[in-house]
Amino acid sequence: MTVPQPLTVLRVSQLDAELLDGELTGILRDQLLSVFSLFKSSVKEKFEPEIMALLHFVMYQLSIYSTGATYGLQLQNLKYRDESRHKGRLEVSSADAPLSKRQKLLHALLCIVGPWGWLRLNRYATTQGWSEMHEASWYNKIWHSLQKFENWYRGLSLLNLLVFLYNGRYRSLVDRILGMRLVYKQREMSRQVSFEFMNRQLVWQAFTEFLMFLVPLVNIEKIKNTISQSISGPTIVTLPDHLCAICHANNANRPVIQVPYITNCGHKYCYYCIKTSMMVDSSYHCLRCGQQVKEITRALD
Repeated sequence: MTVPQPLTVLRVSQLDAELLDGELTGILRDQLLSVFSLFKSSVKEKFEPEIMALLHFVMYQLSIYSTGATYGLQLQNLKYRDESRHKGRLEVSSADAPLSKRQKLLHALLCIVGPWGWLRLNRYATTQGWSEMHEASWYNKIWHSLQKFENWYRGLSLLNLLVFLYNGRYRSLVDRILGMRLVYKQREMSRQVSFEFMNRQLVWQAFTEFLMFLVPLVNIEKIKNTISQSISGPTIVTLPDHLCAICHANNANRPVIQVPYITNCGHKYCYYCIKTSMMVDSSYHCLRCGQQVKEITRALD
């Protein structure tokens, strides 16, 4: 007689499925909201909660309600099962305990209608100024009750995450309340999204985010000027005195000097042009003579 083996589902697969669902929702959200690009921005902001609720409802109808698994779960070879019907049983099974209609409706109510109603209620309370009313007012008490409820929910969600990381059961608080557990759809089937692919995606995403953080800290203009001067020497421009050499270098339509300032080497520039160039590159060189610009003063004429 074989001893039933405990059910163990990879935590990383469950979390990866949630990330995949989030990415898919984000793509569809951007495409759906682009339809309202020709409308006033206030129209999109006003009805965005309803638009997102409709999107989540359609995705829910086509995924969990129809198949018992989201698109991300299907890619990870996972599906939901009714854990209450497996009480006291340890063997792995995928098709003998599908979600009940009651579980599906409650899950939609808590994951779609609930967030929509909560967002609408918070928007209404904010616009009506419930938080700024007198402490004895019922509206103010309701506002503080909403904030306490939100803090309690976040705390319980964090506790559920810690428990999930420990035993690998019930990825979200709603799943735990409704008894909806993720199991393998086919026990012997490998992941459709391999670990190598996920690791490569994580590395490139982390590298891209690091570059996006690093680029604003790098003075590209100063590096470009330093390389240009080291190769070909300082750039010398010959122009009439009433024209700004920096405006001319930037291909401005009218390089006539506006608000003239004179450098320590005796040449005039627009105040904005020369000041910006000095702020970008502390060792900025004059485009007319090649000397380093150390200070500027207002031209009296």
